[in-house]
Amino acid sequence: MKKGIIIFCSILLLSVGSWAQAYDETYEKAMKHFKSREYKRSIPYLESYVVEKPDPAAYYMLGYAYYQLRDFDRSRDYFDQAYLIDPDFSSDKVPAHAGLSHEEQGLIHDALEFSGAKKQMENYAEILSSTLPQFRSDMSDRKQKNDILLFIRDSYRINKIYPSVVSIFSSRFNKKHILAVILWLKSPLGNKCTGLEVAANLPERMNESAAYSEEYDRMNEGRKQRIRDMEKAVRATELNVDIIAVSLFEMLKGMQSQLAERSSMSSSEIDALVENVRSMPREHVTRHILNSLAYQYRDFTEEEIMAVMRFSATPAGRWFHETSSDALRKAIGKASRESGEKVGRTLVLKRLAV
Repeated sequence: MKKGIIIFCSILLLSVGSWAQAYDETYEKAMKHFKSREYKRSIPYLESYVVEKPDPAAYYMLGYAYYQLRDFDRSRDYFDQAYLIDPDFSSDKVPAHAGLSHEEQGLIHDALEFSGAKKQMENYAEILSSTLPQFRSDMSDRKQKNDILLFIRDSYRINKIYPSVVSIFSSRFNKKHILAVILWLKSPLGNKCTGLEVAANLPERMNESAAYSEEYDRMNEGRKQRIRDMEKAVRATELNVDIIAVSLFEMLKGMQSQLAERSSMSSSEIDALVENVRSMPREHVTRHILNSLAYQYRDFTEEEIMAVMRFSATPAGRWFHETSSDALRKAIGKASRESGEKVGRTLVLKRLAV
């Protein structure tokens, strides 16, 4: 009998070993495609993986993959699965599952630090809350108004935005590219570029940047063309419109989830409103961005602007820009959903108290 148990255990161990090898290969293939942004190809492997191991990080990556493919219902289902397994799960737990070393994680933080991205994230909450004059004037209840503004500031704080951004960089990590980006950012021109970008986007400098319209109009046509080329290269208009649309969608959905039948907008009405934002005329947004870019690069020579654009066109430059853009969209979207839910709960309590 004992011999039979030993034989059975040996067979079981061999079977487990064989299954584990296949299981590891499935996960490796999933991560290979996910890191390469081949989200559609990563999905079958991730779905096979979670059948054998219901892992919150894998569910989260599935949610993100479907989000990138614009399948928002399935995306939300997988995000929910991650939180059901681990109620305390957050996107900053994903990097450990992406197989990055401590040194590689450090490179991500260095790139975000040297690029000024981390510094700018510190200002998101203040910038957003200060650009809601209509929202503030429409509310007569001072306490409710202040509570909601506090929720918004809290939702967009750097400790809410930054981990989401880091998780996207982790999922798309490319050591060759990020080393090239850091080398560029530490160069005299890269450092100068970062300093001016951070300064131009400080809350106290936003009005000064917006008022640069007359200076832009007086520029010679060659200089204007360089600024237009830069705007097209980084797709700044499309990024800004997309962030506005995502923020609006997630905030309204967050409010709707709390208000339920008390919600004044249906899902179809929210979708229609967001679609109107996406199809909005681009001229006004583009003009505002051109003014901002002209202000930001006002002290750059033609040669320096061309050097910045040349780096932006390299594989490393494109990788950094695309990853940064997607990371920002995701982080702002997540923060907007949280802010909407908090605002919705406040409105429910207000109505119940009436």
